[in-house]
Amino acid sequence: MTTSTLLVRRTHLYLGLLLLPWIAMYALSTFVFNHGEHFRRTPPGAGWRTVWEKPFAAELPAPAAGPDALRTFALRLLADQGITAPFGVQRQGQGASLRLVINVQNFRHPQRLTFDPAAGTLRAEQQTSTWIDILSRLHRRTGYGQPGILSDVWAVIVDVFSVAILAWIVTGFVLWWKIPSTRRWGFAALGGGFATLAVLLVTL
Repeated sequence: MTTSTLLVRRTHLYLGLLLLPWIAMYALSTFVFNHGEHFRRTPPGAGWRTVWEKPFAAELPAPAAGPDALRTFALRLLADQGITAPFGVQRQGQGASLRLVINVQNFRHPQRLTFDPAAGTLRAEQQTSTWIDILSRLHRRTGYGQPGILSDVWAVIVDVFSVAILAWIVTGFVLWWKIPSTRRWGFAALGGGFATLAVLLVTL
């Protein structure tokens, strides 16, 4: 066995071991998404529970100020409450029923903060999660552009995972090509994979 072949084999082997937990996570969560009707059943006691509610007064940025102004407002609000985490923010309702809802991301215990300008209150809720919820959040989680160094770490890991998958494919292809007796069936498998993707891409 040549040195280059040994290097490719070792790279393929250790990339597979490195990727194993991530591939398992994405595979399980994708299966859950694909069969959601069997998994999306709310167990007793699940849902949102109020953690605290307090008086809070602030002037919301005007809608014309755009989403960046609203996000900056939400970031300051979270900082005032001692919360540093990835989040999404949106307005709900109009006039007296206007609410600002901030969804704070967390794999196990996501939070929701609701600011009611008319009532002058800020309410924090926490969601009780099942393992299905946690899997779904792991699959959908993104990191760049969110507060907190761990969010960037997660995003970098996902980038590394993507590059490693491509490297895993390349090393697997090289190893397959080095075994002439497997090329015929290998071409059949490769062609079948591309053909299936092409047909579904065109027809769905």
